[in-house]
Amino acid sequence: MRRVPVTRWAARQVLALLAAVVCLAGMHPAAAPRAELRGGSNYFTYRVDEDCTREPYGVVNSYDRAPDLVRDQLEQMARGGQKRLRIPLFHHRGPDSGTVMDSTNGGISRAHLRNLRSLLQDVKATGFEAVEIAFFPMDANDPREWQAFDRGLYQENLAVIRQVRAEVVRSGIPYVLDLLNEGAPADDEDVLLQYDRTLWRDYRREFGTSDTVGFSMMVWIAGRVPHLPEVYGDQPPEVLEVHLYGQPGNGDEYRQFMDADAALDAIGYRQPLIVGEVYYDDAEAADGIRRAMADADRRVRHLTQWPWPRESRCPAADVAPPAAYGAYAAAGF
Repeated sequence: MRRVPVTRWAARQVLALLAAVVCLAGMHPAAAPRAELRGGSNYFTYRVDEDCTREPYGVVNSYDRAPDLVRDQLEQMARGGQKRLRIPLFHHRGPDSGTVMDSTNGGISRAHLRNLRSLLQDVKATGFEAVEIAFFPMDANDPREWQAFDRGLYQENLAVIRQVRAEVVRSGIPYVLDLLNEGAPADDEDVLLQYDRTLWRDYRREFGTSDTVGFSMMVWIAGRVPHLPEVYGDQPPEVLEVHLYGQPGNGDEYRQFMDADAALDAIGYRQPLIVGEVYYDDAEAADGIRRAMADADRRVRHLTQWPWPRESRCPAADVAPPAAYGAYAAAGF
């Protein structure tokens, strides 16, 4: 090929063009990471009194006491841009508290199943795109309280999961299940590990793995991740769930996410994450999680906030309904 001499004028034109490209690149930075799907809230109480009382007002087992109020609250959340709900389901072997259902006879009552059916119909009619049902066995039913594996209580918990799953499937709304809220085991939780491994085996055999996150992980995530292969074997969930609450001494949301990502990478898990719990409408949490998504190159499916602000007046929850979602929506969640 014949070489063409480059004149000084041509060289200056090339340099000017390169400078323009650099300038334009600076004007149009790479898009910030966003969740794959719009999220929403954990919704489990329709009222919190001034003295922080909320137990009588569970949205599942007390739905029939305030159906119009529940529908109105769902509409408020939807108007705020929320598209997904995480619905905690509490039960134990004992009396109904208004939030915690009685599962003494190996399952929840027909009345509570009707309430769940009505709630899911309202959720779907309001325009929510999907739900997550999270199982919260309480008191004696909570395997974290067991000194040894309890076959009877295990079967009771499994019966509740079967009942509720059937109702959710019947509703026709897309869903995912958390088989035990914050149930991923840590060191020295041998009974919990046995519970999780047994439940994962039984659930997988009966229903497969495509509609569950398995067992969600609380804020000390990095210490739980190494035990996940003992729970899931060679068939882990397709998506994992983490709960991120920035706390002194435990790191902010960014650090918790990054630590969890590093631990997951170490065992070869590259699944996307659901952020199932996080402080209510919190810009600091939203920014930290978004930065971590970019730095870790880890996808987030969606996020659901807990009705509990960083500066809270009540234990566990003090917002009903959790209608504000602006901080997370603005950050791409």
